[in-house]
Amino acid sequence: MSIPKRNLSTCIAAAAALLLLLRAEGATAPFDEPQDTAAALNESDRYAWTLFVALNWPANVPNKVADPTKKFGADGSVVWETWRNARNGAPDTAFPPTGADPGPWLGAATPVARQLQDFDSLPLQRLVRREQMRKPGDAAVMFDPVAADNQMNETRLNKDTYEFVRANRLFNIEGQEALLKSKVQTISFPLRAKEIKAQWREITAADKPRYHWVEVGTLGGQQKIFGLTALHITTKDLPNWFWATFEHIDNRTPATAGGRPGNEGWKLKSRDRFACPTPPHDCEQAPKGIGLEGTKWESYRLRGTQVDFVDSLGAVTLLANSQPEEGFQQTSSCITCHARASIGSRSGAPANRISVFLPNGDGAVGSPDPNWFANDGAGGRYVQLDFIWSLFRARRVAP
Repeated sequence: MSIPKRNLSTCIAAAAALLLLLRAEGATAPFDEPQDTAAALNESDRYAWTLFVALNWPANVPNKVADPTKKFGADGSVVWETWRNARNGAPDTAFPPTGADPGPWLGAATPVARQLQDFDSLPLQRLVRREQMRKPGDAAVMFDPVAADNQMNETRLNKDTYEFVRANRLFNIEGQEALLKSKVQTISFPLRAKEIKAQWREITAADKPRYHWVEVGTLGGQQKIFGLTALHITTKDLPNWFWATFEHIDNRTPATAGGRPGNEGWKLKSRDRFACPTPPHDCEQAPKGIGLEGTKWESYRLRGTQVDFVDSLGAVTLLANSQPEEGFQQTSSCITCHARASIGSRSGAPANRISVFLPNGDGAVGSPDPNWFANDGAGGRYVQLDFIWSLFRARRVAP
């Protein structure tokens, strides 16, 4: 079979552009995880798309790595879906409900069949916000609901993040509280550490060509189709981490979501200087020449990136995703929220953490208060957990 010269030249040009893009971040192929502090700081939107391609490459599931023999955009699990799950009850959890050692990176196989109980019904921050705003007499909101409705959420840790958690025994509360006794102010994950937060929504079979999708077994034994609607990517390329968030284009307005529940539309403008080089960088288009064309990934958009608490003028920076930050998009700052990831002493009770919300439900923005972590000789009030809120999943060691 021959390939028309025009189509062949187009493919070669796109492949060359993608390889050049990735080599700038120290990768040798599109499926290599990039690592480049300079790119994260100076070309953050371009770097975000480099990460997007690499982490959404089809996976070699048993080995939890990219499969170079598969084509980008193929159906099936992608790289980040093979990482360790933060949910306590998941079979490949990083935080067992008994507080026990979760074992080697490859010690728990990635489940071949996805089950409803492997997900949360809502993102952690929305569950915490709802509980904090609960009035006396209102029913409590369970952290691990027994069933999801039309939405699901998950958080996953890559190998470097997971192995740091395990080596420092941060998978249980006792291990985290030991940090207080050591009188440290903060901990520091390795440079290649990454974490993913993803949100899914029930879709129809007709939607599948435009979504990354999974079939999920429900508690009643049914199979439902869920499409990926939101993807937070966090990397330790920078001391205060690098933050990027993507959404499916259908999330833009309630109308474009086709009336699907759980969609309030975009309250902040998108900002993508790579796909939209002309100011104000809010064209809400997918970039060309990096392999997205003709794939389901062409339907996703970069909503923005974040590298600092404030800009050069001292104004606070905001970054929100309409799915996990539903209800507080306009007061959402990923870096500020995660800077409050902490452990404090509370003997005989659940772990003590710094709140990420104001009493009215607004998100905290701007820099954290250094007094929270001041080492006064007896240990600070809190130890900062290096922006990793998934450590909130840790449980006490079972008796």
